[in-house]
Amino acid sequence: MNSFPVNEKIQEWLDSLPKTLPIRAVHSGVTSAEGKRLSGLIADSGLATDSLVSAMLWLRVGIIEPAHDIVQDGATQLASYLHGVVHRLEGDYWNAKYWFRQVHDKRLAQSISMAMFERIEKEGLLAIAKSLNFVQGSQFSSAEFVTAHEQMNHQAKTTEEQRVAMESMAWFEWECLWQVVTNMTLLPPG
Repeated sequence: MNSFPVNEKIQEWLDSLPKTLPIRAVHSGVTSAEGKRLSGLIADSGLATDSLVSAMLWLRVGIIEPAHDIVQDGATQLASYLHGVVHRLEGDYWNAKYWFRQVHDKRLAQSISMAMFERIEKEGLLAIAKSLNFVQGSQFSSAEFVTAHEQMNHQAKTTEEQRVAMESMAWFEWECLWQVVTNMTLLPPG
């Protein structure tokens, strides 16, 4: 499979970001300072503005409008997964679950599930993930991750520890997807 080389300026930008991911969309979007900076980085890199790599960059900072424009017409299983992430960030939880159900590529779904479980376990967040029901046994469930986001965004009883853990786990998911989009290393041969 092909690998996508990430240019130095984009990599520096990624490295400067916190090791968490927003669990809600950033509503200032492309007009924010971060949005303008990212637009410039994408343009300067020569990266196609309608590529899944561009969508991933927008999702990294929680700016969903351009990411949604890219993935809404995507014909790939990966675009469907990313579409689910967009709607989860937007707070459109039913629609997010719909898009995760559209991922029929068992290798992709299982690879993300396994990578997420391993990372969550490695980072010591398994107890929280299991208490929020999106890890059951050794399986990460993208649909139940949506439910956990919904509960967190609508219930005042969420602890700060749970919120921070959710942001970390959203970042883990982004990293898994970034590996698929840029290196295609997460998917097993098949």
